[in-house]
Amino acid sequence: MVPAPLPFRLAPRRAVANLLFGMIWAEVLVVVLDVWLHLGGGVASPDLAGWFDAASERGVGSWLSVTQTVLLALTLWAVVAVVRQSGAARARVVGWVVLAAFMSYLALDDGTRLHERVGAAFEDSAASKRGIGAAFPSYYWQLVLGPAFAGMGLFMAVFLWREFRESGLWKYVGGAFALLATAVALDFVDGLADGHPLDLYGQLGSLAAVEARAAAWFELPGPAAVLHLSRIVEESLEMAAMTLLWVAFLTHLTRLAPGVLLTWAPEEPARSRVLRADLAPELKPGEAEPSARPKPAAV
Repeated sequence: MVPAPLPFRLAPRRAVANLLFGMIWAEVLVVVLDVWLHLGGGVASPDLAGWFDAASERGVGSWLSVTQTVLLALTLWAVVAVVRQSGAARARVVGWVVLAAFMSYLALDDGTRLHERVGAAFEDSAASKRGIGAAFPSYYWQLVLGPAFAGMGLFMAVFLWREFRESGLWKYVGGAFALLATAVALDFVDGLADGHPLDLYGQLGSLAAVEARAAAWFELPGPAAVLHLSRIVEESLEMAAMTLLWVAFLTHLTRLAPGVLLTWAPEEPARSRVLRADLAPELKPGEAEPSARPKPAAV
């Protein structure tokens, strides 16, 4: 007897609103826990305090960021499936595939710090010692991968403008782009050498008032405290941007497919094609596979 399908009813607007509310508060909590337990010394153990470091790939903040990006990528692949099933134009399907593949890459990059590894590899190469490589003042990943990311961002902007301009979802995409651009700018300043004219963190941290507060609150030099706080802000902006994109894509998915019925198609068990090695040469083409046990003779 085949069991009846199990219906799951979900109010999409409420679900997406709850998701947005939950993710924003989770990201705020990551910042608060870092300032209180890691930067502020609320946990005596350095190893345990590092778990609350929002700027570290080994902290809970990194886990939240990677998990969100993976789920965002899966949402986009679901959009691809629905768009293909609806019989949309090939160009539109390809556009969504490109977005899904790019977000899948970002999930991989976020979890493995691939862009930072590429930048470090370029720094160790001879190309970083000449030409624009020698003149570039910040992290090399921006020089190597920045043009590709900018081109992808331009593609996303044009494609999503065409998809979302009549649905009101473009505001989420525009907000995400603004947050990501700010995060990249903060990362650029982060990579500048001490004493660089644009080293705003060092200049701000060297102020007497900042030095005094950093020593009183965090027992750190002013520049070190400002640098860590800037990295927390940068990571938070990136997570908030991904949250806005996730909300936009989830909302779009619920509008493309107000209801989805997933049916597990029964499959006939495939017959084994594995033969005993000593019997394989004896079989002729089209001959049936012999049974493992001989049948008893008829009486």
